[in-house]
Amino acid sequence: MGPHPDFPLSPYEILPPNVQWFPVAEELRTTIYRKLLPPLVAHIRDVVAQWRDADYAGASPTSRALLTWWFKTDHLIEQADGALSQFRYYTPFTR
Repeated sequence: MGPHPDFPLSPYEILPPNVQWFPVAEELRTTIYRKLLPPLVAHIRDVVAQWRDADYAGASPTSRALLTWWFKTDHLIEQADGALSQFRYYTPFTR
């Protein structure tokens, strides 16, 4: 039992829809995972992953610019000691 074998160590990694953690024995992972999800969750994860992979196809230019700014642009923030560190969005339930 435990994370998917391809589960990333970083909490900031965007997960593919088929890589999720859930408490079940490894041999049941491929047969029961999607049955444990509420209706439509697996479908929504797949559709969002396809949309993200298609560079947010159909989004307005403003929405695409914002999504690029939030998720594909480095943002430095100043720490209490004056040092700069990279701000990273924590996205546990995304692709």
